[in-house]
Amino acid sequence: MKAIGAQKFAAFALSIFLVTGLAACGGQNVPPPAAKTEPAPQTGQAAKEAWEVDFEKTVEAAKQEGEVAIIGPAATSREQLMAEFEKAYPGIKVKYVGMRPSMAVPKILAEQQQGKYLTDILIEGGQQIAFDLYPAGATDDVRKFIVFPDIKDDSHWHLGYEAGYSMANNTGQFVFAVLALPNVHINNDVIPEGEITSFQDLLDPKWKGKMVLQDFSKQAQGHGLLSALAATEGKDFVLKLLEQKPLILDDPRQIVEAYATGKYPIGLGLDNAKLRQFKDQGVIKKSGKLQPPKSEMLSTFPIGVFKNQPHPNATKVFINWFLSKEGQSKFVELTRETQSRRNDVPPSPSPDVRGWDKIDYKTSNLEKGGLEAAKWVTELSKTYFTK
Repeated sequence: MKAIGAQKFAAFALSIFLVTGLAACGGQNVPPPAAKTEPAPQTGQAAKEAWEVDFEKTVEAAKQEGEVAIIGPAATSREQLMAEFEKAYPGIKVKYVGMRPSMAVPKILAEQQQGKYLTDILIEGGQQIAFDLYPAGATDDVRKFIVFPDIKDDSHWHLGYEAGYSMANNTGQFVFAVLALPNVHINNDVIPEGEITSFQDLLDPKWKGKMVLQDFSKQAQGHGLLSALAATEGKDFVLKLLEQKPLILDDPRQIVEAYATGKYPIGLGLDNAKLRQFKDQGVIKKSGKLQPPKSEMLSTFPIGVFKNQPHPNATKVFINWFLSKEGQSKFVELTRETQSRRNDVPPSPSPDVRGWDKIDYKTSNLEKGGLEAAKWVTELSKTYFTK
């Protein structure tokens, strides 16, 4: 056998060493290099919250529905308000019908009895939901539709968020605004300032036949005024006031005209917007209001939802916009005649609308059996107008 060269021997020995070394290690494999890991996704302020993502889906579904059907006051300002919503949410139209609650209620009840659900929302329905629609099971709960966290924030509402439901007699409606009553006007072109300074002064026999009152058989200013007076001044006071034989009219413009021309210089339940028109035209120059330092009589403005909405997603979008800072700011700006409960929106620009600093809610008719008083006035109207 030939001798092995030094270099070949060294290579041979090294191979033997490696083989035996691996065997001694039990045949373990060399671990593979660590996999490259991707950084975790960032969850900073740019990330949307779950409610925002869900609401975006609701908006898209609402656009598929195409519209939301709403009943509310027959007023240009309300139609302008609906146009603002359409600007905020293109693709969702508002089918708006201006109608008194007293007319809307029988319409809705008749439709639902036939299995027809054609309307989503009722705005400014007054006590009609509490009187007729809620007991008949015709409504839904607004709470179910609230998504925006800022709406649920107590700090954004005078008296807090939940007060919106209690002020609506816990019928599922939400009160978003109020108007301080009484709506008693004195034509100072005819009656000197200071001659009538209290509600009791209205009972003076010399004012008999000198008052004009809006028809209180309907849910409007006249009904609201007498309801508030019944709660704060007493039912006997209301009966004595009616013994003064006020002229009772239904049309808001005719009522203000009768007052402004001076034939009926005491106006009970006047429409402030109509009165402003007569002032601007110079028909009446001096018009005062009979009201205490702090108003204890309030009229509420709720929003309600009908059951089985034909456009549930559009309903949700509208309610959240309407009760948001943007929606309430537009409402106050355009309607002028109420004070929003939201404290982060500007106050009413109308000098006829009292601010929250001159409203005493704790002693108001809403805390003194306002619903019971309103029901009493409704029953009173049934007998009064049949005499």
